[in-house]
Amino acid sequence: MKTLEQERSNYAFECVSKIKGKPFEKDASSLISKLGTLILTNGLGNTLAFLFAKGKDHHLEVIAIISNWLFRQKGQKEPGFKRDNVKVKIEEIMRELVLNATVEQYMYYTDETLRLVNWLRRFSDAMLESGGENEQR
Repeated sequence: MKTLEQERSNYAFECVSKIKGKPFEKDASSLISKLGTLILTNGLGNTLAFLFAKGKDHHLEVIAIISNWLFRQKGQKEPGFKRDNVKVKIEEIMRELVLNATVEQYMYYTDETLRLVNWLRRFSDAMLESGGENEQR
C-alpha cells in the first residue's frame, strides 16, 4: 500500500519521464518551474484557462497532467487526457474542476495541484533540459 505522497511522486515521475526527449521539453521545463506561482497568484481556474488560451504543446501537456491527476483524486477512472485531446475535452475539465466545484472542492483541487506541482518541479529540474520560451540569452 502506498501513501498519497508516494502515488503523487510516482505519477509526477511518469509524467516528466514522458516529456523527456519531446520537442517541447525545454518549454515544458520552464512552464513547470513557474506553475506553482501562476496558481498561487491567479488561482487554479484562471491558470488552466491561461494554459488553454496559450494552446502550445507544452501548455496542453500540463493541462492533461493536472486534469488526469485531479480526476483520479475525485475517485473517477482517470480519463486519459492527452495533449492531443485536451482541446476537445477542455469544457469537461473546466466544468468538473472549476465551474461546478464547491468552494471546498475547488480549494482541495488547488491544494492537490500545488502538491503535484512540487513533485513535477523536482523531477523536471533533475531530468529535463532547462530553458524554454522565456530563456534569457
